Amino acid sequence: MVDAVAAELDPVDLGEKFDQNCNIDSKKKKKKSSKKKTVAVTPLPSFYQEALASYPVKLNNTKAKGRHAVAEVGLEEGITLCQEQATAFVVRSEYIDQQCHVCLSDLKQKMMCSDCKKAFYCSQDCLEKDNDLHVLICAPVAQTEAIGRATDVDADLLRLMTILMARKYLGTQDQDSTEDVATRPTPYWCVEDLISHRDNAEPAFIKVLTEASQRLVMEMPDKIQMPVDEMVTLACRINSNAHGLGDNHSRNTDVALGLFPLGALFFNHGCNPNTAFVGLSNGQLAFRTIRPVNKDEELVVSYIDLYSDRDERRQELLQSKHFWCKCKRCTSPLEKSIDRFLQGVVCIKCKEDVYIIPATSVEHLSKGNRNLYLEQGSFKCGKCGSEASCDQVRKPLENANKSYMLGMSAIRQERNYRRGAEKLEQITKCDKNRGGDLHALNAFRLNSLIPLMNCKRHNGDLKGAIEVNKSILAMMEQYASEGLLPANTSEISDFWQNLGELCSSMANESKGRSSILEKKWLKEARTAFLRALAVRNIVFGKPHPKTKLIEEYMATLSSSL
Repeated sequence: MVDAVAAELDPVDLGEKFDQNCNIDSKKKKKKSSKKKTVAVTPLPSFYQEALASYPVKLNNTKAKGRHAVAEVGLEEGITLCQEQATAFVVRSEYIDQQCHVCLSDLKQKMMCSDCKKAFYCSQDCLEKDNDLHVLICAPVAQTEAIGRATDVDADLLRLMTILMARKYLGTQDQDSTEDVATRPTPYWCVEDLISHRDNAEPAFIKVLTEASQRLVMEMPDKIQMPVDEMVTLACRINSNAHGLGDNHSRNTDVALGLFPLGALFFNHGCNPNTAFVGLSNGQLAFRTIRPVNKDEELVVSYIDLYSDRDERRQELLQSKHFWCKCKRCTSPLEKSIDRFLQGVVCIKCKEDVYIIPATSVEHLSKGNRNLYLEQGSFKCGKCGSEASCDQVRKPLENANKSYMLGMSAIRQERNYRRGAEKLEQITKCDKNRGGDLHALNAFRLNSLIPLMNCKRHNGDLKGAIEVNKSILAMMEQYASEGLLPANTSEISDFWQNLGELCSSMANESKGRSSILEKKWLKEARTAFLRALAVRNIVFGKPHPKTKLIEEYMATLSSSL
């Protein structure tokens, strides 16, 4: 799954705070109060409106929500809302010699900068396009890995900082004015509109960042240097706002990391999104609708796992993105939310609902404490109201966690996939309708099914892997139908593609042994690929390489059927 980025926090109006707390004269209070109602929010710079003028999006800036985007008209699924060229992006170290550093295409032939040995290109054309920028960053980029090791700072972060600083300088030289508007990088000044959350960063992180910045700036040409303190703030902005750019091969990872100010400023986070961000070639990012959207409905994306329980999601956002999620899903009553099932234990009495574990407050969650363990009395069933002691509810959850940890340890440390599968199946195979057991939609089940599928494949049990893959998709469809979570996501399309590949492998195994079985598996593969294609057309769009990949699979299958 894609890396998470912070949603924009509502800006604090200091004038409003002072009006509330610093008035002494009662008559002045009245005047201030009436004046407060007429205070206008600072208008958005015209650049932002102009940048998105060709899309069905309206940009707002209100006291209640801060900067955000809404649908200008009613929209269908699969509509592009924004397509932005990164102010700067960097190919991650793991893929540094596998993707072109300009167009991000796979490197079939490699052209490398012989000086820094950190820049790779697919063609002379891409090399020349990057020349003005690379001349400025070549020397410091050559040292980022060594500086990163010495200071315990991510070398990719240091490279992206360097490129952004060079972009700032080039912006003052009007170097990009000849580029097409659609492919022109978002100007650097927009980066400075992003919230850094520096005040929320760990002091130890600021310390190592400062040391790394001091070393890095010494390697830079004078023209792109900036004060170390500003470099630290820039790094914090990157950490809070960067977007990952996924690959085109359905590997569950990002091959590049970029800063896209338009997207980060206006497409806020929501745990039940109507929009998804999609990496494109040439370091571009698109935002697309993944379900129908009403006129004036806010356009929100999710930067975390949709299938985590409420406390888990909020804690992750609080720790990594420094904000407390107040989206519709996180603030809806638990008794009516799909979230109750994600950490739910089936009621022993009615067996039709789960015991409600109240959402944890920000004060406790910020300290790593959850209501599952803070509560000392009992939890009530969401339907019949019967109670179970907290220990009764905790026990099956603790047992599931223990089995999961043992299973993952067997897989990661011992490479014992058979033992790993045995431990994970203790979670996935327990009776879903038995009182006191995990609910059918409990997140432990989904989190166990995914590595279990890989265990089955490693063990040569393709049939078993297919059944587990189908179970994963069935759970995701249930989350969509019962919990109204998105039915079209990149992750769902990947599991349909994976199912198609597994069925194709089964068809190959049956070839020459049973033509009936071979055709059966080929038909199942085709059905899976058709489902993957339908989702990819919505999430990525028809021209996207990941959509084209499924079409290639379909064409290969057609020749076999």
